[in-house]
Amino acid sequence: MESISSLLPHHPFKATYVLAASLYTLLRLPLWLLLFLPRSLRQHPSYTFRQAITVRLAKAGVYYLSRIRSYTTSTLAPGPEAHRFTPISPSTKPIYLGVLDDPEIKPARIGGTWYPTPYNHPAEEKEQKQQATIILHIHGGAFVLGDGRDKDLSHGAHLLTTHAGPPTTTKKNNNIFVFAVQYRTASNPACRFPAALQDVVTAYRHLTVDLRIPASSIVLSGDSAGGNLAIAFLRYISEHRGVLPKPAAALLWSPWVAPGVAMRPRPCSGNPRYGTDYMTDAFAEWGVRAYAPSPAVDPDGPYISPRDHPFACPGVPMWVQFGSFEVLAGDIVKFAEGMRRVEGNEVELYKTEGVPHDIFLMGGPWGFGDVTEKMARNMGTWLRGKLLLV
Repeated sequence: MESISSLLPHHPFKATYVLAASLYTLLRLPLWLLLFLPRSLRQHPSYTFRQAITVRLAKAGVYYLSRIRSYTTSTLAPGPEAHRFTPISPSTKPIYLGVLDDPEIKPARIGGTWYPTPYNHPAEEKEQKQQATIILHIHGGAFVLGDGRDKDLSHGAHLLTTHAGPPTTTKKNNNIFVFAVQYRTASNPACRFPAALQDVVTAYRHLTVDLRIPASSIVLSGDSAGGNLAIAFLRYISEHRGVLPKPAAALLWSPWVAPGVAMRPRPCSGNPRYGTDYMTDAFAEWGVRAYAPSPAVDPDGPYISPRDHPFACPGVPMWVQFGSFEVLAGDIVKFAEGMRRVEGNEVELYKTEGVPHDIFLMGGPWGFGDVTEKMARNMGTWLRGKLLLV
């Protein structure tokens, strides 16, 4: 069986599997449509018909992706994002220290996408000097998928640009700019840990040094695996004081705080929330094996699985969100409680009722629009209080 699995990521086996999986899903779709008509037969009675179908399709999708080891091909070409995409070169200064100073994995040239427009856009230069808030966002995708571009992050970027600023302003004029870093995903060759964390450091340095944005105006944000990387970044700058200044705050959306668990039997399917979520064992395992391959990387170490490794990060208030129906809920609560117990830390834990993992990413298109908007408004109220925005 293992030999068959190893063949699936390669053509012609990959194409054959994709075709077979698509046909199989199409055959099952009418059954799901009938099955989920009664609320009592949905993953949870609170799910709407649309939510039940999209969560079930997502579960099938991430399973199939993990079987064929689909991956995001990184490119530094502007693409449809045009002038909003910015290539970034790694720093020549000694800022890649400790765990980032890897004998095999070296800092590389990366890129990032601005939302809704670039911070240094000439037409908005005057306005941007007036209390602009820049959100450095790190996308999710189990460390193996995603790129932070429009097709990947449009919903999440909308939530941030709409709700993170002062409530009396319009979306077009609220001085909120999101920079989504396109880090190296571990599904690509030679991109295991610490490649992605090196790239986050490169992006943060680009904002603070190249663009001369005060750290007090930067908010760190990350969803799922991106939340994991945000936590790792905060640990890094806390351990290496003076290398980079601390951001004003951190937003962690369904952060994956215990990837090491994926190396044990039934990490998702053995969870009581497995039925209401779309995460699968195969997807989680694929991400961890690619990002933290043993013995090169310890998947239970503090930089990979921070759940059991709290650390001091005074001066950076953290807003930690999780869904009540996601398999990571227990891990996230444990992480937040552990961080709260460290003197000087400030952690706000926000529970989003009746939703699966990472609705920040696709909550609107999946039928969770109202609850994601409420979630984002709560974030905005919290963030304005920390940044003293009125």
